[in-house]
Amino acid sequence: MNSGARRALEFDRIVDAVRSFALTPTGASALAGIRPDTDARRVQEALQATTETARYLTDQPLFPLRAPDDLEELLALLGVIARALEPARLLALATFLESIETAAAAVRRARGNYPRLTSITGRVASFTEEIAGVRRAIAEPNEVVDHASPKLAGIRDRLRRQRGRLRGTLESYLRGKDTGKYLQEQVVTERNGRYVILVKAEHRGSIPGIVHGSSASGATLFVEPLATVEVNNEIVALEEQEAEEVHRILLALTDGFRERASDLQRSTGVATELDVLQAKARLSQAMDGTAPTIAQDGRLVLIKARHPLLMRTVAARYASDVQDLPASPVPVDILMEPPHTALLITGPNTGGKTVAIKTAGLLALMAQAGLHIPAEPGSTLPIFR
Repeated sequence: MNSGARRALEFDRIVDAVRSFALTPTGASALAGIRPDTDARRVQEALQATTETARYLTDQPLFPLRAPDDLEELLALLGVIARALEPARLLALATFLESIETAAAAVRRARGNYPRLTSITGRVASFTEEIAGVRRAIAEPNEVVDHASPKLAGIRDRLRRQRGRLRGTLESYLRGKDTGKYLQEQVVTERNGRYVILVKAEHRGSIPGIVHGSSASGATLFVEPLATVEVNNEIVALEEQEAEEVHRILLALTDGFRERASDLQRSTGVATELDVLQAKARLSQAMDGTAPTIAQDGRLVLIKARHPLLMRTVAARYASDVQDLPASPVPVDILMEPPHTALLITGPNTGGKTVAIKTAGLLALMAQAGLHIPAEPGSTLPIFR
């Protein structure tokens, strides 16, 4: 199909409009690439799929697809061996896969005959076990919980005890008559991963310890008292063990998905197909569209056809200022039936000739891309090559 014709007829605006209905990044990418097809059988199948989805959405809720904005990057990271996904991304992946299974279950439960949707959702793989593993190990706000493994629970329990012991020792410096007078502030803080107290610079030697730097003014020193060095060392070692165990848990959860790459690809493909279909169906609803009949004899019959880009409900999907547009433009009938192969349109300037011609051309492109057209039932279009 000639790209110049697509540009002249502003098919790209229709692509922008339908893409705005996408629920997932992969669906948006697929919709950005839709083009008119020149195979009559594929066009007919695409129109029937849009019709079926529009009928489904008339009686059923929208597919509950939930995907993170960085879904495509997330899926790419699964291809990096030994790379563990962060907790937030694991939760997002679990939510995404869960939403696909929920959408598939909704189609199965729906009353009515939806053969294409049933066929698509029948390819969904179940990730129940992997999703449950993520939910058990990670809680909001994106943290690996203590009971993610017995080892992690033990490490964190020891960490809490050691930190309590350390804080108690440091607080004794804050309360002590012999030491409190040397402090800039009565607080315990952290410096370079070590717990320290704030000592006045002029009393540098009054509290023996390791200096971990000073304030910007130089008036305050961050001192780790010698009495706490051993406990601090134990805490640092435990924190390293904690980080290693958390990484092991995250890697195991990530590998659970990574090892099912083909199933993941299949389910993602299902989500993309559902997203594309629901976007096409919602565009149809926005412009009160119908599926045209595909003619085998070159017949072109548009009944009460409206130019979609002059419709406020469509233009609002890609433009912010649509106040000057009518809710619905003036419809036009365009009929060119065999044996006639040409149509002469005459009339005064601003009489609607160009809009009529562009309406016919754009609606033909839309139909061949599997999109409904804003025209009355009974409208017929041939396949243009």
